[in-house]
Amino acid sequence: MAQFGAKKPRWAPVQTQPDGTLPTYDAAKKIVLGRLVKADLSPKIATGELYADDGLAERIDEFSSGSLVLGTDDLTDANAAAIYGATLDADSKELSNGVSDTPPYGGVTYYKTIIRNGERIYKGVYLPLVKAAVGNDSAATKGSSITFGTTDNAFTVFKCNSGKWRIQKEFTGTGAEAACDAWCADKLGTVSP
Repeated sequence: MAQFGAKKPRWAPVQTQPDGTLPTYDAAKKIVLGRLVKADLSPKIATGELYADDGLAERIDEFSSGSLVLGTDDLTDANAAAIYGATLDADSKELSNGVSDTPPYGGVTYYKTIIRNGERIYKGVYLPLVKAAVGNDSAATKGSSITFGTTDNAFTVFKCNSGKWRIQKEFTGTGAEAACDAWCADKLGTVSP
């Protein structure tokens, strides 16, 4: 299996978190964060071991949280305000980050392209409960060559009330990419994008 592509990072704010099921989202506020450059997901696994009679008797490995960094080609001020809980002034167009900003919980989807045994497969990734955190910002001057900068959007991944923290689905055959894209969009509600 070889992975060689990733597209369409979407985010929508959580509307409700019912007991025992996945969150619902405010689909009217669903956004595409930018064009996806990379997606780095790192789950944190809590481990417990019990030793008895001089040997390992029990071992438990459970998801505790995770981190997701979505590298995008850009993050507009409107999208930054949405995911970070920042203020975008309608008149001045100034984006203000403040100490009392509270990033909302949301859901994230994106999809990746895989080649397996010569067949192109599209894999949708859905993280039902995430929360963004403002990350580092850097800029570099132009020199004798041009280096493009990208935006890293950092999220903490939580398990939701159903106990799930990630759901994935593979799509193959004719129309697979469109079907995968639609699956990702529908996970965050039925209003485009």
